[in-house]
Amino acid sequence: MRPTVGRSHLRARVREALVGGESVVLCGPAGIGRSALLDAVAADVAARDVVVLRCAGSPGDAASPDAAVRALLWHARTSADPRLRGLVTSLPTADPAPGELRRVLERVVARVAASHPVLLVADDLHWLDAASSDAVGALRRRLPGRVVLLGSLVAGAEPDPADLRGLTLLDVPPLDVVDLVAVLAEEGVGPDVAARLHRESAGNPALALLLAGAIGERPQVLGGPHSLPESLQRVLRARVAALPPPVRDTLASAALLLRPRVRDLARAGHLAAAEHVAVAASQGLVVLGEDDVVRFVPSVLRDLLAAGPAEEVAARHARLSASAADEPTRLRHRALADPRPDPDLARRLAEAATAATGRGARDLAADLLLLAADRADVARAGDRVEWLVSAAETAAPGNHALLVRRALATLREVVDPAPTPAQAVRARLAVPELAGLGVRALAEVLAAALADAGDDEALVAQVLLQRGRIALAEARPHATAEAAEQAVGLLRRVDPGGTELPRALATLAVARRWSGGDHRTPLAEALALAGVPAAGFWHVSPQYTRARFALYDDRPADADRELRDVLARLEPGAGADEVHVLRSLVEVAARTGHGREARELARRAEVVGAAFDLEAHTTWFALALAESVGGSVERAAALAQRGAEAATERGDLRYVVRHLAVLGQCRLRTGDLTGAEAAYGRIAAIEAAEGYDDPTVHRWQAEHAVVLVRQGRVDDAADLLAATRRRLARGAADPADPADTAGVRAVLDRAEAEVLAARGDPDGAVLLLEGSASVCADRGLLLDHARALLTHAAIERRRRRLAGARALTDRARRVLTDLGASAWLEGLEADDAPAPAGAGLASLTDAERRVAAAVAAGASNREIASTTYVSVKTVEATLTRIYRKLGVRSRAQLAALLATG
Repeated sequence: MRPTVGRSHLRARVREALVGGESVVLCGPAGIGRSALLDAVAADVAARDVVVLRCAGSPGDAASPDAAVRALLWHARTSADPRLRGLVTSLPTADPAPGELRRVLERVVARVAASHPVLLVADDLHWLDAASSDAVGALRRRLPGRVVLLGSLVAGAEPDPADLRGLTLLDVPPLDVVDLVAVLAEEGVGPDVAARLHRESAGNPALALLLAGAIGERPQVLGGPHSLPESLQRVLRARVAALPPPVRDTLASAALLLRPRVRDLARAGHLAAAEHVAVAASQGLVVLGEDDVVRFVPSVLRDLLAAGPAEEVAARHARLSASAADEPTRLRHRALADPRPDPDLARRLAEAATAATGRGARDLAADLLLLAADRADVARAGDRVEWLVSAAETAAPGNHALLVRRALATLREVVDPAPTPAQAVRARLAVPELAGLGVRALAEVLAAALADAGDDEALVAQVLLQRGRIALAEARPHATAEAAEQAVGLLRRVDPGGTELPRALATLAVARRWSGGDHRTPLAEALALAGVPAAGFWHVSPQYTRARFALYDDRPADADRELRDVLARLEPGAGADEVHVLRSLVEVAARTGHGREARELARRAEVVGAAFDLEAHTTWFALALAESVGGSVERAAALAQRGAEAATERGDLRYVVRHLAVLGQCRLRTGDLTGAEAAYGRIAAIEAAEGYDDPTVHRWQAEHAVVLVRQGRVDDAADLLAATRRRLARGAADPADPADTAGVRAVLDRAEAEVLAARGDPDGAVLLLEGSASVCADRGLLLDHARALLTHAAIERRRRRLAGARALTDRARRVLTDLGASAWLEGLEADDAPAPAGAGLASLTDAERRVAAAVAAGASNREIASTTYVSVKTVEATLTRIYRKLGVRSRAQLAALLATG
C-alpha cells in the first residue's frame, strides 16, 4: 500500500514549510496516517541535504526522563549518514548524570547545524517525556532556522503547552472516497465494498483496512457487532474505554437513539453533550453530520455502546422517553424500556408510525411497527402480520436494510395466521427496493414472489413490473419491454385504476425509447392516468420519465423545470428518489455547461446517498459528470473509472455505460486516445448486445467519432456518424421533421466537421461548425456551443488563420467562464505560440503544475500515473502541453526551470 495516497498537497505543504525553517506538527486521530506522512516527508527532506534525527514517544517512556533524547542520540550513533558518523561514539549504559544526555545532544546538533540544516522528527509528541520535550524546544530556540521539528500528535492529546510554542499545527484529514478506494484496491477490495468501507471508517485508512480484513467481500457483516471477529470488537471496545467516563455515558445514550442529535442528548440530561461529542469526533469515533446528527464510526460501534445490563439499558430508555420531543419517539423508548406484551401500547405504536412516516422518519416508523408487532397479544395476531409487512414496505424506500431484514425474519416465524398471498408478495417486493443486492439474489426474491402470487393476476403483474425494472438496471431494454407489456396487459384487465398501471406504462416507454420503439404512446397514456406516486416510486413515475425524455430531446429548460417540480414533491425519507432526481439535474446542468451548479447538485446527491447508504456508483456518476464540467478532469476520470468497476460488480450496466461515457470523454480531453477508444468500444459492445437503438440516450457516438479521427481512422468515424444518423431518423416522431433531434444532430455535426477537416475540406467543416454552434446556442446547449467554437478555432489554426482562431477561442472562453465550466477552461490556450522559457509558469493549470513538480522531483511517467489515477498516456499528453507552454524540450530543462522559477 502506498502510505501517502491522497496526501500529495499536504506532503508538499509540510515539506516546503520545513525547508523554509518552519516547524510542523501533524495532528489527527489514531489511524489517519500521521506516521506514514511523517515518514514520507522526512524522506523528502533528507533528500534535500537535510540531516534527520528521529525519535518516537511511547506510553512506557512518558515517565522516563530523557527517553526521547537517548533515542535521538542512538539514531545519530547508528545512522548511515556520513555527516553523523563519529559524533556519538557511545551512550551511558547506567543512569547518566542529570543533563548529561541533553548536553551531548546539544553538542551533536550544534556541530551538524553549523553546515547543514537539521530536522528533528518526533512521532507521537504527546508521549514525549518532559525533559526531552524541553531539550527539543531549547534546540529550536537556540538554533532558529537551522533546527526544525516535524512531529505528530494524536487528536485530543494535550501535551505541555510549552511543547507547542512556535509550531505550525496541520490536521491530517480523512481520505476522500477516490483515494481510499485506491488504497483498498491494492489490498484486493473491490470499489463497491471499498465505498462502503469509506463511509464506515469516515475516511480513516487504518480503520478501513481493519474492517476490510474483518469482512472480506461481505459488507453485510457490518450489519451487527456479533458477526465481527472478537479481535475487532476488542479494538473498538479499547477505543471506547480510553474515553473519559462522561463522554462514554453520553455516547451510550446516543447509541439508543435512532438518529441521535446533540440537542436530544442535552435534553436527556447530558448538558455537556456538545463537548463530549467533539471529544469523540476528535478520536474518530463519531462524525457530526447535518442537523447535528451523530453518526458512529464504524456503525457497529453503536451496538457495542448500546449493550449493557438490561436494567441499565431500560433506565436509559426511560430517561430518553421522558425527555423525547415528540410522541413517536417517546413511545419507542417506552416500549424498549418495558418488553412485556401490551396491546394498547401496540396500537398506539402503530398509530405513531403513521405520523412518523408523514414527516419522513421512515426508520422510526418501521421501528415502531416492529415494536408494535412485538408488543401485540394473541387478539391482535392479524394486525401483527400486517404491521410486519408494513414495516418492510416503510423501511425499503429509505434503504433501511436492517429494519427490512428484521421484519422479514419475524414474518417468516409467523404461522397463525399465515400471511395472505398479497401480504407475502408485498413483503418480498420490498427487498428489491434496497440498494446493494446482486442480480442473483433479486432473481431468487422475484421467483419466490411469483410463487406466492399464484393465480392472482394483479399480484403477478406487480412481480412482472419489478422484474422489468431490474432488467432496466441490467441494461436489457427488450427484456424490460417484454415484462412491462405483460404487466400492462394484466393491469388493464384487473386493476385499471390502480397506481401500478401508470408505472408499468412509464417503464414500457423507457424500454421502447432505449430500443428504438414507440415510446410516445405508452408515456402519453401513463401521464393521463398518473396520480401522485408512492414514496420510493417517483423515479419510475410517468412525471419523472417525461422529464428524462425532455433531456434526451435536448429541451434542457423543460427537463430542469419538470425535475425541480418532482424534487419539490418528494416525500422526505425516500433517498433513492432524491438521488435519482438530483443525478438527472446534474445531467441537465452538465449538458448546458453550468459547472458550478452541477457540482453543487452532485455534492447534494452525494450527501443524500451517504445518508441512506445507497450504492456509491450512482452518486459517483453525478460527481464524475459534474467534475468533468466544473471541476477537475483528473478527478472526473478517477471517479468514472471506479464507478464503472463498481457498477460492473453490481451488474448495473446502466451505470457502467454512463460512467464509461464520462471516462471516454475525460481520456479524449487528456490525450489518451487508446483509453478513450477502449471506453467507447465497450459502450458500443454493450449497446449492440442489448439492442439499444436510440442515440439520444447516452450521447457517446460523436465523441467516439472524434477519437477515431484523431487515431487516423477517418473512414471508421464517418461510418459511425452515418449509422448514428440513420438510427436518429428511425426514432424521430416525424422523419420529415425531426425537430426533436436537432440538438444531438448538431453535436454530430461537430464531429462530422473533424472528419471533413481530416479529409481536406476545411470549408465544409466550417459550415457544419457554424450551424452546430448556432443550433446549440438556440437550444440552450451552451457547452456544446462553446465546443463547436473551439473545434472551429482548431481548424483555423491549422489553416494558419491565427487571428480568427484566437477570436473564436476568446468567444468560447467567455461562454465557458460565464457558465463556470472550469474543467473546460483548464484546457484552453490563448495562443498556440510557445511562451519564452521561464515566462509561462503562471500559465500552467493545477494539474500541469502537479505533473511538472513530480517530473522535477525525478518521478517517471508511470509513477506519476499511479499516484494521480490516470493513464501513462494522459501523463505523456500533459507533459507535452507543459513543454509547449514553457518552451522546454526535456525533463532536465523542466526541472531546472522550476528550480529557478
